[in-house]
Amino acid sequence: MVELHANERLIIDQLLDRGLFTSTITAEMPQNVATAVTAFQRPLVQRRVTSYLKELLGVAPYNYQENLLWLAGPGQLSADEVHVLLATLKTVLNEPSLQANADERVVATQTIVRQVRSEVVSLDEKLILRLIRQLFVERFKLLTPERLEQAASDQEAIIDEYWSVSPDFASFARNLVDYLQAQVKKPALTELQQVNQALLLQPFLSPQTTPTLWPILVAKRQVIAAQWAQLQRFELEVGADYALLLDRQRQQITARPYTVALAVARSLGAGLPEDQLNQRIHQVVAQLFGSPQKVAVGQVRAALFDNGLALQAGQNVLPTAIAQRFSVQATTEEK
Repeated sequence: MVELHANERLIIDQLLDRGLFTSTITAEMPQNVATAVTAFQRPLVQRRVTSYLKELLGVAPYNYQENLLWLAGPGQLSADEVHVLLATLKTVLNEPSLQANADERVVATQTIVRQVRSEVVSLDEKLILRLIRQLFVERFKLLTPERLEQAASDQEAIIDEYWSVSPDFASFARNLVDYLQAQVKKPALTELQQVNQALLLQPFLSPQTTPTLWPILVAKRQVIAAQWAQLQRFELEVGADYALLLDRQRQQITARPYTVALAVARSLGAGLPEDQLNQRIHQVVAQLFGSPQKVAVGQVRAALFDNGLALQAGQNVLPTAIAQRFSVQATTEEK
């Protein structure tokens, strides 16, 4: 595996985090990203990025007019997200205001949401708006919020919400269609690619949770670690009964449900009957914060299992080795 350059690492980071790398340089774009966009115009850089992801994870990005789409990482889409995604693409691309005036690429938010709702009848407008914002505004950054004021002489100013549409929107649509069509035939993965995908997608691996992959990981740990080290972002940590991929760019988790879940996991000892878990959560909250607090038990339970801090074995909840790597302490403000 060849050594990656800084521009190539940045492109791959964006694909891992967003699933998308666009070719248009904007005024708001950080200089290092603009430099990477320019570098990606070179065929050699395109080949190196594609080759690295193909070798590491078995899935190459889709490239249309130097716009990359790669949805094989943690950002894989649910069925509802795919439905809203496709309906939004169709709606925006067919929006009359865009076709009539190519210079002003602005669409009315409510118009888009209502049209998507006519296609995705199983979801309400509030949820559709949230999904569009999550996908197109926050993640893919293909829609940018705008607020236009229209002042009237005899009434207060009226403020409507609009979205500016990225010039790369049509290329993204083409890439997505190609990607979804290709999902019918998923490539066969090597043993190393299976391990690497599991490390990327799961909180941790262990002999209990991934018995088939565990011996491969242990035998090839140095090779796997060297592959991820190319990005200068990830570090493979392998313990006696767990392995995880540490991400130096991941922000420290301070959300209260996660903090409580971590403390609960550390309190489980040899295990706890599942029907006693809610009571344990309330006990831990009181211990952490000095007095009973309002806490969403469902969110704590979700954080406990989704982050690999505990697992269910029959009627019991067992801690994993991950929980022992961390300490938990409530801040003065939380108390």
